[in-house]
Amino acid sequence: MELSEERIGRIALLILQQKIERDGFEIKPKDVKRQMTNNAKDLGISVSEMAAFTKIVVVPLHEKIQRELDTLITGNK
Repeated sequence: MELSEERIGRIALLILQQKIERDGFEIKPKDVKRQMTNNAKDLGISVSEMAAFTKIVVVPLHEKIQRELDTLITGNK
């Protein structure tokens, strides 16, 4: 089966989100800019691309955490 570049990217994103959800990751707000700059340089992409991609990965996980916290606050499952 031949996969398109878009499909490969989507699968890679899902795998990454799953790994982070399972294993967690540490992000320190005051180190974010340096981390994004270093990661972008290492990957050969722009810092703005790295930041945009990071948001794509992190925002859904943040929203899931918010939902979990809401259930603790309200007592609803």
